[in-house]
Amino acid sequence: MLVEAEVIEKLFLSRRNSTIADVSDIGTDDALGYQLKVLERFEAEGHKLGGWKIGMTSGNARDMMGKDYRPFGFILGERILSSGSKVPVPASAIVNCQIEPELCLIIGEPLAGDRVSVTEAKAAVRAVAPAFEINEIRKNPKDLQALRAGAPSQEQMSLLQADGLANWGIVLGPEVPVKDHLVDTTVEFFHDGELVGTETPGDTMDDPFLSLTRLCALLARYGRGLEVGQPVITGAFLHYSVKGPSSYRANFQGIGEVSINFD
Repeated sequence: MLVEAEVIEKLFLSRRNSTIADVSDIGTDDALGYQLKVLERFEAEGHKLGGWKIGMTSGNARDMMGKDYRPFGFILGERILSSGSKVPVPASAIVNCQIEPELCLIIGEPLAGDRVSVTEAKAAVRAVAPAFEINEIRKNPKDLQALRAGAPSQEQMSLLQADGLANWGIVLGPEVPVKDHLVDTTVEFFHDGELVGTETPGDTMDDPFLSLTRLCALLARYGRGLEVGQPVITGAFLHYSVKGPSSYRANFQGIGEVSINFD
């Protein structure tokens, strides 16, 4: 079994260099703590924390790691891209690249603590934005197959959390005022101009403001909270594998559009 420092260094190098994480049994019940130590390694090299993702909130992944358990992942500041831009590396350089349309909450006031209410969470959000998450699944073929089948082992789930829930970065569209009933938003998803999916999650997705309270409670265990200006993505509407040069656009009804291009 690898010691903690070795695991953290391997996860850090894997995420920094876009390579498969050469880690098997991480031997810990505190996978999120490992993830935050990987964040500290990035910060030590001058990188900045940009925002957060909330995982396991929608579709088949919901409750995969336990009833109402919603792990987090950190997003690096330089990996927050503007709608209409080009990803700064080729799609082929992102391991097992996937893209997901998601709604993003933009934090307007500091928010922290393990007893944040839904009302308090909503009041702390300054805006909603259409977004994409770009995923990089830094896993070996066996782990990747288990994740796609929705049946990962405890070890594989721990590694997924320690590795930041496979985040590579996010794409943000224009901010709009906060709305109610966000789970009733319909998204139309386009690949190279062709409509490839339409989804209205409804009760198959957690309310994003409830998810925000759960994120605060988990971060509070590590003495952290949400800061003004941070984006928080709240769950995938759809999934799509990125195979090569391509363009993607998502229209979130009543909210707006987001787009991104890959070489």
